[in-house]
Amino acid sequence: MQTVHFTMDDLTQISVLPTVGPVAEAVFAVDLLRRGGGGATFTRWREAVSLRMRRMPSPPAVPRQAGPSAAGDGNGGTWLFDLLAQETGQGEPADVSPDPVVRRTLDLGVTPYWSKARAYLQMDRDCRSRMMAGGGIEAMLSNLHPWVGWQPPVLTVSSGRGEQIHLNGRGLKVVPSLFVNQPRIFTGRRGEQRPPVLVYPTLLDTTVANALWDSAGADARALAALVGRTRARVLEELSETCNTSELGRRLGISPAAASQHAAVLRGAGLVTSRRRFNTMLHSLTPLGSALVTVGSPVPNLFPAQALSLSDAQ
Repeated sequence: MQTVHFTMDDLTQISVLPTVGPVAEAVFAVDLLRRGGGGATFTRWREAVSLRMRRMPSPPAVPRQAGPSAAGDGNGGTWLFDLLAQETGQGEPADVSPDPVVRRTLDLGVTPYWSKARAYLQMDRDCRSRMMAGGGIEAMLSNLHPWVGWQPPVLTVSSGRGEQIHLNGRGLKVVPSLFVNQPRIFTGRRGEQRPPVLVYPTLLDTTVANALWDSAGADARALAALVGRTRARVLEELSETCNTSELGRRLGISPAAASQHAAVLRGAGLVTSRRRFNTMLHSLTPLGSALVTVGSPVPNLFPAQALSLSDAQ
């Protein structure tokens, strides 16, 4: 069991992020495929991914431990910190997935569903944030997952790891994941001052899961047909606010091209932009958000059940 000790300063520095990003999800998905995990909610996903892999020439065997080069070296999951920094625009772009199995799982098992999966995770995050705003930190942490317990000022996570974690003012990042099998706290290397990251499985019942697995990019293609492929990706990436350089990096285009696409979408009322110091921050308008998430399954825990998550699970 991982036991996390909070100070008063830590309680003011808890943040909820929308996603660990597709590469990290692919690392978790490799383990899910290897074990045949996920139960009935992942049956269609496992079948679809297995079929895609059989259609590919000479598929590599799924190893017992797969992931970025640092995934299994006992460093507390530093690879996740690197991926999360890139996802939030705070890290340098790099190929953090050299493992061919992770790359293959990303292409065949995560990317086809990522548009709807990301929207779903964003809604989960929004719900947790509203829960924290309405009922305080205790309401959010107490209802996070059946394997997560909160007895102030101590958080316990039944992750299968024995570890005492003292935050000492660093705070904690909380992130939902679609493919992680059980909640786990990533701490990084010993002596690092970055806040630990608690990754927890998002609530997913069979109905919601099947809606995700049935999408397989169909809605993304419809959005691309409406506004163009690149601008559809701009809208999807802006599910989380970012600046022009970050947007261009995520899309693999120049900042100037990213700015031009954002300007067109802003003129259509789908994107809003505001200047912060020397950078321009872009976000979706309510109309843009509705366009991206239309048809997305909605987590069953909100709004009526927002404070009874443990019962729902």
